[in-house]
Amino acid sequence: MRRAKWILMVSLLAVLLAGITLGITTPSQYEARVSLRQAEYDGDRLFHSPTLGKNALTCDTCHVDGGRFSHRLGSHRLPSLLFAQQAFPKVDSTGEVTTLEQQINQCLVRYMRARPLAPNNRKLGLLDLYIRHLSRFHER
Repeated sequence: MRRAKWILMVSLLAVLLAGITLGITTPSQYEARVSLRQAEYDGDRLFHSPTLGKNALTCDTCHVDGGRFSHRLGSHRLPSLLFAQQAFPKVDSTGEVTTLEQQINQCLVRYMRARPLAPNNRKLGLLDLYIRHLSRFHER
């Protein structure tokens, strides 16, 4: 009987340590991580979807390889989207402030001929989350 209790205690301790190591300590935290990963996946799918605009372009048309690398497109240099969230909000020479969400909308309207997305729009949130995910992925 003592041996069974000892094995149970060691097993529970191992599970607890594994959870702490993975950053998962409660079922609700686990569910939150699963939900976050699903939203990042949805943002990735949206980034590669031609349904955002009216001309069948995707974000990946200009920001190749999921936006992970900078490159030239004609005479324009497109920066990598890695750590893009750190560049925003930015202020231009006229004092105009641009947020990451506004920049996403500018790309959608100017190049994909889409309507701008409202600040509380789920698609805008997913694209913002995807861009932030790129940076978190490369920090690891």
